[in-house]
Amino acid sequence: MSDADNHDCPYKLVPASQFGTEELAEIYNAGRRDYIVPMLTDTESLRNYVHMYDVDLDASVVILDSEDRPAGIGMLGMRDNRGWITRLGITPERRQGGMGMCMMQALITAARKRNMRLIQLEVIEGNDAAHRLFLRCGFQETRRLMVIRRPVALLPDKPPVADMTVRLLSRDEIWACLAQRNADESWVNENTSLNHIEKLEGLRASLASDYSGWIVFQRKNSEISHVIWQTAAPMQEQLLESLLHHLHGAYPDHNTKIENVPVGEIGWVTLQQFNYFEEFRRIEMFLHL
Repeated sequence: MSDADNHDCPYKLVPASQFGTEELAEIYNAGRRDYIVPMLTDTESLRNYVHMYDVDLDASVVILDSEDRPAGIGMLGMRDNRGWITRLGITPERRQGGMGMCMMQALITAARKRNMRLIQLEVIEGNDAAHRLFLRCGFQETRRLMVIRRPVALLPDKPPVADMTVRLLSRDEIWACLAQRNADESWVNENTSLNHIEKLEGLRASLASDYSGWIVFQRKNSEISHVIWQTAAPMQEQLLESLLHHLHGAYPDHNTKIENVPVGEIGWVTLQQFNYFEEFRRIEMFLHL
């Protein structure tokens, strides 16, 4: 039995749906102003986040202090029989009083009431207090995930692969490619999340030998994000090089951010050649109910 199953909460918890999106953004930002990795949001971004990751605001919570002022927030996304705890944070001056455990207990209870069989979450590596909290709640580590970035940079000076052709993918082709993926993608990168993106773009690289690979991405506000790729062995490196060369050659003024790349990803060496760097890591954790 975890500590979350045996915890009395002295604080008042209110469904997040009772607050407007602007209020929720303010509550969230108040708890993140000293965070290990700055991740502030605005009203529009939070509204898009709730939609993209299937956050249920009725199941999500805002915790109030002794004067009934919002002191923290925790959100719960739901898909089929799985839940995802996200955006958990408490204002710095109100920490160390058990609020984190109270919110976790409420979110886990909400998941059980909705017949969830699995709850997922991610904690930034180095956030030891949150990591200990999740362990106390019964979560177990599954893997390490990297958040990587590429600033605007020159392309590596490498000759193109002989007999390689690269072309744009249609929307139907993009979804045919994504349907080939493994089922172990993180919540952030699952096809259900990508399906909420208004416009995805994609490229396919092919060799005369019939080996091929593809890359799918979103391009918005001078940033490339939600980058997913798959390349065929034994030409994985060469195919990914061609795809990245065409992608960043076409949009040389765009920064790139890729979330939740598993540590040990075979394409990481190639990505580094294109000036990608690891910004931080997340620890993925699961709780089976």
